[in-house]
Amino acid sequence: MIDADAIRLADGDTAPPLAQLAERGDITWHQAHQRADQFLAHRQEAVHRARQALQLIAENWAAIPDLAAQPDTLFARDIFEGLAPEARSLAQRLITLI
Repeated sequence: MIDADAIRLADGDTAPPLAQLAERGDITWHQAHQRADQFLAHRQEAVHRARQALQLIAENWAAIPDLAAQPDTLFARDIFEGLAPEARSLAQRLITLI
């Protein structure tokens, strides 16, 4: 649980540490351990999803310079029209980095 509290703090969480909550009697030690386990599992899943997302971007990065090289073509318009607004916005921001 101390590891979970340290990670939460390092991640910028401003909530009171689980150990402190247990020491004050706000939650039981058992609850504190459960919350720590849940936090660590959720965080690990979030790290895994972020890594996968970044890996996909890296694997498909070549599309960004291609779009940047031909921004006002029918090809680019067809690509952008088929994207969800979030993906379109991301692609446009990435193109500005080229």
